[in-house]
Amino acid sequence: MRHGEALSPDKDPERGLSDNGKLRIEKLARQLDKNGVSFSQVFHSTKKRARETAEIMTSIISPDATTAIHRHIAPNDEPHSVITEINDWNEDTLITSHLPFVPNLMTALTGEDAFLSNISFETGTIICLERNEHATWVLSWSMSPSSLGEI
Repeated sequence: MRHGEALSPDKDPERGLSDNGKLRIEKLARQLDKNGVSFSQVFHSTKKRARETAEIMTSIISPDATTAIHRHIAPNDEPHSVITEINDWNEDTLITSHLPFVPNLMTALTGEDAFLSNISFETGTIICLERNEHATWVLSWSMSPSSLGEI
């Protein structure tokens, strides 16, 4: 998942979520919860906007999920550094990160160029990757706050 809309650096040097960003992530989380989405563990980058996005998602969808900082999912981190770890996970997991890490991770896991997909990766976009019967990753679905209409 890409974090929600952040404040500009002049309003918040740490670039936490804007009020609109919080509302849009809450709306997205409520829709995902209605759709039966859940996860057992959550990892977010060290950046405030990713942490706040993860906290909102967790509070609405899976309050009992374990949440932790992951130091290798920053915007410009190399996705290949976490693929072995991801392939060892046996639980549904939410990763909250940034551009270009999220589409780069999708590309690394699926072998399909995420930038050639019809996914916009706007702020708040979430994609669901699942392992198929061949133990390879495939895109199952994606959703963004704008796909839910105005708040």
